[in-house]
Amino acid sequence: MDINRARTFLEIVHSGSFLKAADRLHVTQTTVSARIRTLEEELGRQLFIRNRNGAQLTPAGRELER
Repeated sequence: MDINRARTFLEIVHSGSFLKAADRLHVTQTTVSARIRTLEEELGRQLFIRNRNGAQLTPAGRELER
């Protein structure tokens, strides 16, 4: 797993939002989305449920967080 993807994943978990994670990581929201999309493709699982209120972990996301 790429270190930037791992950091991005953890920042979304902690902030609860792709936008807040992007701000804290000093990258664009597009970059955050691309990193997570790539990570999800590598793992073959959806890690977040995305909605207007932010991002919530799926069961697979919770498993990765551990």
